[in-house]
Amino acid sequence: MPYAIRDLIPSDISSSVRLLEACQGVGDSRPTDIAQFVADANSDAPIVVAVNGKEVVGILSARISNDDAWIHVVAISPAWRNQGVGSAMIRRLEERLLHAGVRKISAILSNFKAGQTALINRGFTQTHGLVLYEKSEPLEPSTMRVLDEWGGELLDERLWERVAGMTEEKDLIESRVIAPLIDIDLAQRLGVNPPSSVMLFGPPGTGKTTFARAIAGRLGWPFVELLPSKLAGRNDNLAAELRNALTELSQLDNIVVFIDEFDEIASAREHNPSTRGVVNELLKMIPTFRSRPGRLLICATNFIANIDPAVLRPGRFDLLIPIGPPDDKARLALWTNALKLVAAVDADFDRLVEVTEGFTPGDIELAAQRAASTAFNRVRSGGTPDHVTDDDLSAAVSRTPSSINNDILTHFKAEADTFGRI
Repeated sequence: MPYAIRDLIPSDISSSVRLLEACQGVGDSRPTDIAQFVADANSDAPIVVAVNGKEVVGILSARISNDDAWIHVVAISPAWRNQGVGSAMIRRLEERLLHAGVRKISAILSNFKAGQTALINRGFTQTHGLVLYEKSEPLEPSTMRVLDEWGGELLDERLWERVAGMTEEKDLIESRVIAPLIDIDLAQRLGVNPPSSVMLFGPPGTGKTTFARAIAGRLGWPFVELLPSKLAGRNDNLAAELRNALTELSQLDNIVVFIDEFDEIASAREHNPSTRGVVNELLKMIPTFRSRPGRLLICATNFIANIDPAVLRPGRFDLLIPIGPPDDKARLALWTNALKLVAAVDADFDRLVEVTEGFTPGDIELAAQRAASTAFNRVRSGGTPDHVTDDDLSAAVSRTPSSINNDILTHFKAEADTFGRI
């Protein structure tokens, strides 16, 4: 069973103490004041644990002083070393400390103490002598307050790697969106204007939201999703709240703002007069948001033809990128990735690719889980075989309707030809 990372809860304390006792005297661990650790745990100090089932296999504890924090307990079970536990715990602890207003995190470790590699992997810089590791966090406390106000997140940079398949779309987004924003000096020298607003369009379920979140993780920028339903509920004035959100968020040094189902708030005014106020606000706010570097507005829609043409013009959106259903290569990658998580044997991948045309990533994940559930129930009842079979997969696929039929695909291709701007 893989490990999970979370904040310490009261029921973890006894298992944590056992881990600390087991690590006492181990060559790369220094003694820990267990009584002080228990006191910290009971006082709601920032403590992150890695758990396998109910067993704590890693501990990371810190103390906060003003806008500084010190990591003073690092313990990882020897059986769980070199599996990314330390880096994952530090990532979770950093997020918690950022929300507490911490700007610099330090850790003093004895030579060869567990956790050094994890600190280096997370960008901490080693000083000499006492092996003092320090990292200044890039976000000011004021930035975190704005992010908390609008439900912002700091996303894992590995999200980009986890986007299975969709190679063509990934390569396009990497070259046209991410690269110019990361290598901004080269872009400026060659006259490439880094994008500041991007529209992703395509059928439901093709991964537009996943791409938006992965872009933010890849850039290392905070991510805020503005939900129109939530904005409208704040003061019953969607246009005003949208203006407030974009005005406040545009003050941050770096930010990715995401608005899904954009056609619902920016549909053509001649067909839907109720959106006139929001569209007029967007026509003013998008250029303002774009006026400073380090900001990226990503919007997504299933129906780009419904959006007011004035909103889509160059100068408001740099790129209009079609995100279509997975092709054969993408479906092969999606099936390969999905079946890594289940005990599948003798899966006919070529046939799975062939019979799942029109499946979205979510469809494939659902079919794989249905096959795994069938095998689970069979084995639990004493049946055989004790793994997911190709017949299980075939039955699961037959029970799972594809989200994208021929009519939807034909419509998407026509919209991609008409509206695509890459």
